[in-house]
Amino acid sequence: MASIRVLPPGLVNQIAAGEVVERPASVVKELCENALDAGARSLVVEVEEGGLGLVRVADDGQGMERDDALLALERHATSKLQDAAGLATIATMGFRGEAVPAIASVARFRLDTAPGADGAGTRVVVEGGDLVETSAVARTRGTTVEVRDLFFNTPARRKFMRAPPTEAGHVTEAVIRLALARPDVGFTLRSSGRLVLGVRAGEPLTDRAAQALGREAARHLLAVDGGRGEVQVRGLVTSPDHSEATGRSLYLFVNGRYIRDRGAAHAVLRAYAGVLPPGRQPAGVLFITLPLDRVDVNVHPQKLEVRFAEARAVYDALHHSVAAVLRSAPWLARPADLAGGPPPGALQAPLAGEDAASVLAWARAVHPPAESGAAWPLPAPGAGGTAPLPFGLAADGAPPRPLGYFGSLRYVGQHARTYLLCEAPGGALVVIDQHASHERMLFHRLREAMRASPVAVQPFLVPQVVTLPAAVARALEGHAAELARLGLDVEPFGGDAFAVKGAPAILAGVDLGGLLADLAQQLEQLERGSALDEALHDLAATMACHAAVRANQDLGPEEARALLDGLDAIDFKARCPHGRPVVFELPLADLERRVGRR
Repeated sequence: MASIRVLPPGLVNQIAAGEVVERPASVVKELCENALDAGARSLVVEVEEGGLGLVRVADDGQGMERDDALLALERHATSKLQDAAGLATIATMGFRGEAVPAIASVARFRLDTAPGADGAGTRVVVEGGDLVETSAVARTRGTTVEVRDLFFNTPARRKFMRAPPTEAGHVTEAVIRLALARPDVGFTLRSSGRLVLGVRAGEPLTDRAAQALGREAARHLLAVDGGRGEVQVRGLVTSPDHSEATGRSLYLFVNGRYIRDRGAAHAVLRAYAGVLPPGRQPAGVLFITLPLDRVDVNVHPQKLEVRFAEARAVYDALHHSVAAVLRSAPWLARPADLAGGPPPGALQAPLAGEDAASVLAWARAVHPPAESGAAWPLPAPGAGGTAPLPFGLAADGAPPRPLGYFGSLRYVGQHARTYLLCEAPGGALVVIDQHASHERMLFHRLREAMRASPVAVQPFLVPQVVTLPAAVARALEGHAAELARLGLDVEPFGGDAFAVKGAPAILAGVDLGGLLADLAQQLEQLERGSALDEALHDLAATMACHAAVRANQDLGPEEARALLDGLDAIDFKARCPHGRPVVFELPLADLERRVGRR
């Protein structure tokens, strides 16, 4: 007796429904995508009980004749794909012909459709996959699909559905994604009779983004328009002044199709490296466009994932397009203009008590002397800074630099041996975290040096021997090449000791033992074969943190002035490499209001 048998069509459709119809939101997505492929310019979606009781999608698309309406209920029947060659260049939202029969197999299904303006339409009713009615119906051009009692005949599936409010939230998210992808189409969503979303055709993307991301995020949106080679990127992202706890507010689209792609999301997040605090995520709406034959959309039942022919090209295009906007965007024009001030705790003092080089240790890298043979005297670590400063470049024959924001500040004094108090033109009070701002400056110089690889190493007259804890020493072994990329010439010296023969001049006076211990822990986490380039940011941030002037360290007026002037020469000057805001501005009007002068 044969043990292999062909499954009946009804069971086949229910199995397909398990892949395509995850929840009511999946029904909404599939029906709306069909409507968009049919040329709809207006979509009305109604749900009850989160979509479990009812999903109704009405459109003004081209509609169907009677025979096509019946054929649409057959598996793999579609007007969107003609042959195998078409799989390589799919331009429609749907193409498999699975959604309608799969939905009809697990619900009470009704389809009303009309192809013309004469009012002659067709009604098809299906219950649990069985055709129960085909009749004529009067309606305008377009299609309306009603899906009632979803999963009524598969109770095991229905019991895994969430509460109606939760399912309604997923439906809203599905419609928002489609509305973002198609600003040329009007969308209306009602849930249990309440208007949830209403957007008109032709609205600017910024308006729809505000509904998707929220009004607060919308205040910080920056336009993206870039790309590399065949990959183009456009859309909106939030400035670093706004971030989210999760990545749910980053919407990515490929050729108009919403996708979930870890690599693409990571590319965007890396563009924010050093300007967002750890654990925070950017928000935005980004559209990736590339040739149809360079992306495979047929790799996921719900078409939420894709496969790129050249994933690295997409990664690079996303990363560089977003990074370019962040570097040149207006939010950097006045770095202290942080709307509403920094978040709670943003200006708390970093670790204190470590002996480090004074703020002048970075002077050579930031403002090299006019004559290469000149030497600048540097104060001893922790000396408080009494050496003359080289920032008056006009005395060396170089023209004075035009004042930037920080250069225009009048230095008032140091507060709590951690914050620099300044007065801005117009009277605003400006507070700057000395450690975090110096850390950003050092990080900038290290990063630029790494881009010009190899990093210039300043040899030590006598190698410095550093002994590390056994576990740390084992982690550091075998990473000589990575350390060399960072400008550190380190060799094993027997047992748990290492000889440091040279380091970047910018690290003068740093505690090499503490620095190597921290770097070892980070290098240990690198997977073999992974791109070191992506880890260099974190490694450079660690080096900058160790070398920066500390909190609770005295700075003289000249050292403070040198730090302020140097900040104007770097990018992302309003954030430390770990993403914390480092500067806060209190307008004079607010100050006067607080003391009762206004």
